[in-house]
Amino acid sequence: MNIIVTAPRTDGTVTQTGLSNLQVEVAHKMLALITKERWQIGDRISDAAIARELHVSRSPVRQVLHLLVERGIVAQAPNRGYLLQRFPKQDELSNEILPPSDFEDLYHRLMSARASGSIGLEVSEAALAEQFEVTRGTVRRTLMRFAAEGLAERLPGYGWRFAEALDNEHAVNESYSFRVVIECGALTQADYSPVLSELQELHREQLEILERPISDFPDGFWFDVNANFHETLVSWANNRFLTQALRWQNHLRRLTESCEFERMGEARIRQACADHLEILQAIEAGDFEFAAALLKRHIARPAHDSV
Repeated sequence: MNIIVTAPRTDGTVTQTGLSNLQVEVAHKMLALITKERWQIGDRISDAAIARELHVSRSPVRQVLHLLVERGIVAQAPNRGYLLQRFPKQDELSNEILPPSDFEDLYHRLMSARASGSIGLEVSEAALAEQFEVTRGTVRRTLMRFAAEGLAERLPGYGWRFAEALDNEHAVNESYSFRVVIECGALTQADYSPVLSELQELHREQLEILERPISDFPDGFWFDVNANFHETLVSWANNRFLTQALRWQNHLRRLTESCEFERMGEARIRQACADHLEILQAIEAGDFEFAAALLKRHIARPAHDSV
């Protein structure tokens, strides 16, 4: 069914379901928090706290909470506010009900276009707005996200320049060497401390991928899951500089390799999942040195088997 929200729009545009772009963005972020078990069943969800965390007003947060109440994911209790009633099922809120916002959609379209070479290294807001049939405001905001991720810089006037791509063998080899240093090094840090709930979630996610047909995966799904796996492992080193370095590298890989990831065959994805599960098993056993060796082997596979 379509959810029609009648609250005032905050950004002047409305999706086919009646949600504004801002509300859709907030909804996706809130669902990510719920899926990662920020709250347990029965916990109170504070609209004010979420608004502060997402840097938005309480209005779009409340509209999203109302949507989740209608779906039975959140309950509204007298004098207690909003409570988590259940976790959403896999693909329950599909793109038909909760579509990507215009900004999120354009972000992924630009990623694919840059990876395929259909847009150049230097672009203008006007040209992109015409090519992708969106407003210049949407283009500007999306490019600002690229800039925040270190993937683009603003030029004088209305021009933008994308970051250099991993578009030759030497650059790709440098990227893999960098990842070995950062990721394997993280596992050898004295403060390395896995978060059990996150480890269990990664394990569940990898098993779920192995059990599903690859054709079920939406565009960008495997890249996101893969990047999250590696970033989570590094985050357990409790060193923000290592985490930031890998996150930037993943952004750069996304800009360059998104098309390649979409062409990955089932055998390659399942091999990567098997590697991931083996690494998680070693980490769970407390054998971080062995886990680092497994991770190095995993990363060092040939570039055409990129992980």
